[in-house]
Amino acid sequence: MKLPLPHRLANTRLRALRRGDLPEFLAYRGDPLVARYQGWECMSRAQALAFIDAQAPGAALHPGSWRQLGVADAETDALIGDVGIWLAPDAASAEFGLSIARTRQGRGLGTEVVSGVLALLFAATTVTEVLASTDVRNTACTVALERAGMTRIGTHQGEFKGEACIEYRYRATRQTA
Repeated sequence: MKLPLPHRLANTRLRALRRGDLPEFLAYRGDPLVARYQGWECMSRAQALAFIDAQAPGAALHPGSWRQLGVADAETDALIGDVGIWLAPDAASAEFGLSIARTRQGRGLGTEVVSGVLALLFAATTVTEVLASTDVRNTACTVALERAGMTRIGTHQGEFKGEACIEYRYRATRQTA
């Protein structure tokens, strides 16, 4: 499924990752406070460039796989984060995860991006349900998901990056007319 990108929001835009994003990508992905609640691991320069190259061509979502999109400042187009979207094998649901550079956190951009991802997925795909999870200690993410209209549907206890954790699970569903 092809996504219409770039997708402009008030202060940000969702777009394909580009090679020129490498310095910003490495900076926030190398920040231990940004990485703490993320499923990804820090990458070397070569690994990051290969990752960006693999994500950049087209903006298609493929069932059963992840696609990473850049989150850029709407005015400067500088990369400030990324969002990973996983499309279920039956293309009926999707899941996403969001990373924002620490220097850009606390400004409501997470809520804006979550709202934008939901709107984009419901407008451009057959997805009827979008899911997200967050560690309960990641209060900024919890706030962003809830402000964007996602509903908490459950709690899961487990281990993440060697630490015991509790995750909240969220869902948003396609609104029918």
